[in-house]
Amino acid sequence: SSGINAEWPLRPGQIIGCTVAMSTTIIAGLTIKCIQAHKLDFASFFFPSGAPLVLAPLLVPIETISFFSRAISLGVRLGANLTAGHMIMHIIADFGAQMIASGTVGGSVGAVFCCATLVPITILEMAVACIQAYVFCMLTTMYLKDAHELH
Repeated sequence: SSGINAEWPLRPGQIIGCTVAMSTTIIAGLTIKCIQAHKLDFASFFFPSGAPLVLAPLLVPIETISFFSRAISLGVRLGANLTAGHMIMHIIADFGAQMIASGTVGGSVGAVFCCATLVPITILEMAVACIQAYVFCMLTTMYLKDAHELH
């Protein structure tokens, strides 16, 4: 270790617990609004219309797990994708810092290459963040539509 500390500050989107908390809050809010709007009809959300009543003991637990796993999947998807990009940038930046610390000409050339590599990766990271925000919003909107129409 060269003693160089090239840490990146943590962002809320990089902490999976934060993104899961955000998505759980959204899904909880959607559930509350749906229960307020549909009262006991909300229970029909966990049993698809047209399904044979014999399948109720199997379908209700599956639909319940599916409904509540939405919050976790929304948050983990967002957090994991943003964290992956941050980790790649951190690894490349740390590698460049280690090359500079080597004090050699090859290390300096390698460090310049690492810094140059960070520019397109940063642009890619911004594109991924925009896409993930779009996916998060679209899925939330779809879940809202499902809850409003009860399937």
